[in-house]
This record gives sequence, C-alpha cells and structure tokens, in this order.
Amino acid sequence: MEPASPDTLLTAQDVLAMTGYKSRTSLYRLMQKGRCPNPVVIGGNRIRWRSGDIEDWLQSLPTRHY
Repeated sequence: MEPASPDTLLTAQDVLAMTGYKSRTSLYRLMQKGRCPNPVVIGGNRIRWRSGDIEDWLQSLPTRHY
C-alpha cells in the first residue's frame, strides 16, 4: 500500500492491511483498551480511520530488540 495523505480516510480493511491484524475483532479490542486510534463517523453508519492517526500509532509502537 502506498503512503496516503494524513487526511485520507481508511476503511477497516485498509487498517487491517496496514497493521497485519487478521480480524476486525482484534482491531476493536485494541480500541476498547485504548491501544489503537478510534475511527471517525462519516455518516450513514459508516466509520473510517484517518491515515495520519494510524501511521502515528504505528510509529509509536515499541520496537523489539534481541
């Protein structure tokens, strides 16, 4: 997936592809625990994530050192 502008709105499938998680359930569990950005409501029962929020979140995750 090519880098998006920080204002681009992502679907759950886009977020799953960026993060490597396999299910929406995993994503929603992370949100409930406050460990993942919450989506924005765009109307009509539709939600999207701001790409900038997701990218910032991914950059803030700790790296594993061996």
